[in-house]
Amino acid sequence: MADKPILTTNNYENFSKEYEQYFNDNLPFRNQMIQFHNSIDYFLFGQPSNKNVAIGSDGWLFYCDDTRGNPIEQSLGYWVFTDEELNKIADNLVSTQRVLDNFGIEFVLFIAPNKETIYNEYLPKYYSVQNEITSVDQLVSFLREKTSIRVVYPKEELLASKSEFPDILLYHKLDTHWNNAGAYVGASSLARELGIEMPELNEVRLDKLIGSSGDLTNMLNIAIENGNIDYSISEINNLTTECEIYDFQTEFVYHTSGADQRKLFVKRDSFSTALAPSLATQFENSKFVHNYSFDQQQIFDYGTNVFVLELVERNIKELEKFRIS
Repeated sequence: MADKPILTTNNYENFSKEYEQYFNDNLPFRNQMIQFHNSIDYFLFGQPSNKNVAIGSDGWLFYCDDTRGNPIEQSLGYWVFTDEELNKIADNLVSTQRVLDNFGIEFVLFIAPNKETIYNEYLPKYYSVQNEITSVDQLVSFLREKTSIRVVYPKEELLASKSEFPDILLYHKLDTHWNNAGAYVGASSLARELGIEMPELNEVRLDKLIGSSGDLTNMLNIAIENGNIDYSISEINNLTTECEIYDFQTEFVYHTSGADQRKLFVKRDSFSTALAPSLATQFENSKFVHNYSFDQQQIFDYGTNVFVLELVERNIKELEKFRIS
């Protein structure tokens, strides 16, 4: 918030504007009044106070920021890659694979599906499917046909789990991310690509967690009582997993005695926050480094055996700029 300005000969021309900003920011009960106003918009009129949040049906909220690539439109096939873009991404990944192969490091591309891809039935009715083949469907098919890149995109696995276990939600209703259950399905798909079979979702222990907020309600500055469902997951295996470092801005580091001996390194985004705890139960040593603090030298310094490039579907265009040299 703005600090109270002091009138000087240097700021007298802007003093009134600065003081007005200070007064508005420090008005008593300002935050409560804003929350009350936004709650009226949402609960009474069914309108979002933030243009980047779309209100779906049955209590679902969705992210729709056009400046960062609207994930609703992406998941409904509003756009696809050009041939030039596909070839650029493929060239980056093939080059990366070649470098890692020289060091005996396995390479896997992991794409976490958008929430809008898995739960599109709850999207606002003013959106409609434009193309059954989305940009990620297009990219995954291209990479599998034209390259030897190992790609894990657990769209079908998540849709299958959603159908088989309709009482278990896989994504947050009030947040842009998958919850721990959805992340577990993703972790199982990735582990399977690496030759490891994890128990099915109904074979592990799920304890329901009820909440009232997420990043989307934070954008609206409201709370929706008991509107969010997550799960704590346990009894994945009989091994003990220890989290040695947990810093969202930098890295998560785990150790699981007796698990797979390969050292796992994941370049991650926020979707690995829920993915990491489940996946880490399968590897004796695993490190998940955020985009913010990633440097390619970390891969080699760690003694990596498996390198996973993880990103969410809505950020897929970042692959045009990623390359291990």
